[in-house]
Amino acid sequence: MSRETIASPSAARLRRPGFSIGLADRFSGSWRSVLVVYLASRLFSTSVLFAVYEVAKLAGATFITPGSDRSFLDFTSSWDADRYRTIALHGYPSTLPTDATGEVLPNEWAFLPVFPYLCHLLMVATGMDFVVAAPLLATVFGAAAAVVLHRLLVTKVGRTGALWAVLLFCFGPMAFVMSVGYAESLFLLLMFGGLLAMQRRNYPLVAAAGIVASFVRPGALALALALGIHLIVRWHTERERPEARTAAASAAAASTTSSASTSTSITGHGTASADAPSASTPRSPGDAGTRRIAGIGSAPPALVLAARASARRAWAGLREFVVGGRMPKRELTTIVVAGLSMAAAGLAWPVVAHVVTGQSDAYLETEMAWWVDYVGRPAFVPLTPWFLLAGRWLGIGGIVLVLAIIASFTFWVTRRSTLRLGHEVVAFTAGFFAYLVAVFLPQQSLFRLLMPLSPLLGTPAISSRPWVRRTMLLGGATLQPAAVVFVFLFTAP
Repeated sequence: MSRETIASPSAARLRRPGFSIGLADRFSGSWRSVLVVYLASRLFSTSVLFAVYEVAKLAGATFITPGSDRSFLDFTSSWDADRYRTIALHGYPSTLPTDATGEVLPNEWAFLPVFPYLCHLLMVATGMDFVVAAPLLATVFGAAAAVVLHRLLVTKVGRTGALWAVLLFCFGPMAFVMSVGYAESLFLLLMFGGLLAMQRRNYPLVAAAGIVASFVRPGALALALALGIHLIVRWHTERERPEARTAAASAAAASTTSSASTSTSITGHGTASADAPSASTPRSPGDAGTRRIAGIGSAPPALVLAARASARRAWAGLREFVVGGRMPKRELTTIVVAGLSMAAAGLAWPVVAHVVTGQSDAYLETEMAWWVDYVGRPAFVPLTPWFLLAGRWLGIGGIVLVLAIIASFTFWVTRRSTLRLGHEVVAFTAGFFAYLVAVFLPQQSLFRLLMPLSPLLGTPAISSRPWVRRTMLLGGATLQPAAVVFVFLFTAP
């Protein structure tokens, strides 16, 4: 090819579109596009927070959290962040605060230590104040969570679906908490990271994410549950190893060949056993009944034979699976150890509170101190908080509403479209929702606590339908200012 041909405008025009399309494809599928979306969402959320703060000051609104009206940074470090500030500076109380009747009051034991201690380390290393360090860390962890969420979904729903899920996640009504001094961003990063590691079968990393998350926010036990479901799914999908299937097929082929050759040999010589009945020999009418009666003791019915064969196969499969014939022993051991480690970590914080305070129910009493304004101080019974609150405020209609919510969520996560996200995501989101129903009293903070369910935004029922995803994006961005006003300015999110 001549130099003129290479440098000709027509050749350049032919090459340029391919280059541009390739560059666009690389950009749209990379972490850069996710960070662009996240940066735009942080500018939006910070602008909303600042606008609400300024309007509230001009209107003379009373800021409930003491000192939150001093500056904008104090405002973004109020509510839970104020508790984290106390932990970062002074640690946890060794004695639980109580009222005049001896009932435990809300205190720092309801807040887990990893996020405030990271803030403390950053403060010591840089000299930052908490009101700067906490929102900064939350924002950085949120960026990482968005990138990991995209990686988690891109192999299941494609780049477009994953990017739309990130858009809905970053511009959702409660997304502003990733710009304030809350631990949500770090918890989301660890949960999404644990699920991604589970997809890639990096079980030590799953365990690390779950153990650390257990000391960031309650609810990390859902990751341990997802790992258990993952183990069961692997057992079902790997019941027959490739070499076992090949050996079985070879044996079956050999058996068929042997039978065919034997039959040919017999018929070819024109002789048969003297005991074999001839086709022309009439059968006695009583033979069939005799065979059926005799079959009770000598030849079990087909159903019994099938049941016995199934039981033998199941037992052999379970034995082979446990021994390691269908899954490497090292991998099986790693999964079990990871699951048990996460379960132990998820249950450890009440033990820590007991050891430090000397009160066995210190953590439970601290958590239930937040229930007093809504339902009083009842005895804690798992799986009842939602029904307790709904029945107290809405009567029988509230009970029906809770049942409808649970049924609707169950229907959603079991749809074929949702199942495309993979069993890891479905098991985790179902487990986390079950955790909320089992132990959490639904309050205004429920909307924030639902954020770990964000991988469900990638389901094709949402991400592949333009009118649905655009409506949700517009709705989330529109509701975010209302959420800042109602669940951050006047009440705790």
